[in-house]
Amino acid sequence: MSTAACAAPRRRKGRDARVRPAPKSAVRRLTWGFLVIAALSVLGADLYCASALAHRLRERTDEQITQSHRFRLEALRAGRGLSPAQDGSASLVTDGRGAVRLSTGPATLLDSLPESAKQLRERAGTDHPLPVEGRAARAIVDRLPDGAYLVTARSTSADAATVRTLVGIETVTGVPLIVVLSLAVLWGSRRAFVSVREMSCDARRIAEGRAEPSEGVPVVTHPLRELRSAADTYNYLLRRIEEDSVRRRREEHWLCELVDAASHELRTPLTTITGYTQLALIRALDDPNRRDQAMEQVQKESQRLSGLVEDMLLLARLGLGGVLDQRPVDLAQLCHQAVTRAQTPGTPRTLRCVVESFPHWVKGDLLTLQRAIDNLLSNVLAHTPEETSAQVRLGLDGDRHVIDVIDDGPGVAESVRDRIFEPFFRAASATPKDPQVPPRPGRGLGLSVAAAVVTAHGGSIGLEPSERGAWFRVSLPATGRGRLLDTASPGQRP
Repeated sequence: MSTAACAAPRRRKGRDARVRPAPKSAVRRLTWGFLVIAALSVLGADLYCASALAHRLRERTDEQITQSHRFRLEALRAGRGLSPAQDGSASLVTDGRGAVRLSTGPATLLDSLPESAKQLRERAGTDHPLPVEGRAARAIVDRLPDGAYLVTARSTSADAATVRTLVGIETVTGVPLIVVLSLAVLWGSRRAFVSVREMSCDARRIAEGRAEPSEGVPVVTHPLRELRSAADTYNYLLRRIEEDSVRRRREEHWLCELVDAASHELRTPLTTITGYTQLALIRALDDPNRRDQAMEQVQKESQRLSGLVEDMLLLARLGLGGVLDQRPVDLAQLCHQAVTRAQTPGTPRTLRCVVESFPHWVKGDLLTLQRAIDNLLSNVLAHTPEETSAQVRLGLDGDRHVIDVIDDGPGVAESVRDRIFEPFFRAASATPKDPQVPPRPGRGLGLSVAAAVVTAHGGSIGLEPSERGAWFRVSLPATGRGRLLDTASPGQRP
């Protein structure tokens, strides 16, 4: 993985560190956090173990002292004298003033036992051993029937040594354990965050344009679930960015083609008009017949230019979501009128309008819908021989009105069917193959305008497969006439 991508951020980070403290890394925070938690846990466990052991040893020592004390107390009461100490304890018998009468056990322990009368009276009657002041020992005192006192004690030095040994063992094993675990956490955190840093560097290289989004963020070999999820999210984001980039480049390319085609279509009539204007300026059209022909041609090109601009404006308005009039429109009447306008008297072409079932009311803009059907018929007239017959058929398909414009001309080549509705697209196969048929080129916007109008009315338009000729189908959502008339204003009702 390249580290050059992070060089610039590191230099900036170094400059920023002069003015403000660098934030702690997540790896250090995790390590220190674990170290503190582990140290507190080990220390707590050690304290608990040492306290439990000391408590248990004290209970055992107290039990031993109590047992020895009771045995000797019963022996004294029975007149058998003071039993010798053989279990490490020490005992002594004193009179009421603290003078020692009898004693047994280690001398070092006997020297520390309480002998004053006050201490003996305070401790007498206590049913459990108490610590001996100034010595590591515990002792129990009872008063005998003759007023004397029996004191039994036992050293706790061995118990304290055992506890200290345990603390030493815990310290020797606990500290290395904490260090080892901290190093393991540090190693694991760094290993885990290496993938995060790599993903960050890859994302930065892609954002700076030094890598393609299609390369994506690599997934580590053995990723954690969180890392895999982050990598998947990054890759999904990159795919979306790449898709948007491809779509934007395609739209820019399409826009350039559209501008080029529009410029070409606008330049043709402008060239004609400019040429005739220059001829008029140099007085080359003094002949009245020639001048009339020139003005007729100028008028024709001006009308073509005006129609081209109107189509482009309508496409732009519909493309930007322009609002259309919402009036009740009778599609049957619209189709009949369109066929009547398209039918040229004296030509061998036959155009028919067939309306199946009634009524065919839709809610929409009358002029734009009329323009869409006119454009479909103009497409038939422009790209089929004159003897070609065509039919406009209006019917119902479920809850939709369907307008089929079918001709028996040469049809549309399979290779251009997907682009037939693009603005200014002209298919070579759309030209009549009969050389005797004069070409009738259109503006290249008729089908595009028809598609935009139908789409703006919530409908669809398409080129259906057919064995002969072309079959355009328009589908519009059906609306009841009664409801349309109820919603329309009185002036809008047909």
